[in-house]
Amino acid sequence: MKPITIIAPRLTKALSIVIDIRAITLFPFIISSEEMSEEILNHETIHIHQQKELFVVFFYMLYVWDYMRGLIKFRDKELAYRNIRFEQEAYAQMHNKEYLQNRSRHSWRKYKA
Repeated sequence: MKPITIIAPRLTKALSIVIDIRAITLFPFIISSEEMSEEILNHETIHIHQQKELFVVFFYMLYVWDYMRGLIKFRDKELAYRNIRFEQEAYAQMHNKEYLQNRSRHSWRKYKA
């Protein structure tokens, strides 16, 4: 599935309350503040696959859970964000152009929050 991309700098700025957002995936859309590089688009498309696997709503529940646990553990918003299991997978594989063709379902489970 090819994601629907939208460039909306005002929206991403408004959503940047917690952390600085340059792009966000809200299934089935990827909303960015500017034209995305191949790597950023790949990162966000990994999130599309993760969201589909978890029927979207469970993705967001686990995402918020990981983030809140990280905030308590690290007391740092950026560290909490980087330790979300979905972000770990997306950052680890964003430079791998073939990743999505070879990715196993639920690969995010390999990462610990």
